[in-house]
Amino acid sequence: METPNGQKLQEHINKETEDHISRLYGHAEIANKEMGLIKESLGVLSTDMNWLKKFFWLVAGSSIGGLITGIINLLIK
Repeated sequence: METPNGQKLQEHINKETEDHISRLYGHAEIANKEMGLIKESLGVLSTDMNWLKKFFWLVAGSSIGGLITGIINLLIK
């Protein structure tokens, strides 16, 4: 048999646990909203990076073309 003080203590612990759980659900909801915003921002950033890929291939192609031209000029002379 539980004592009245033990029962009050258990009720207090249960109430605190419920409060903590409800606060954690609130934090999780806020985190989910913020993660959604971060995903949207990263989506925009990834589409904005396409110009960088095109620029890389332009520079790489020009460099390789210049290298091949230089080698051909050395072989001809």
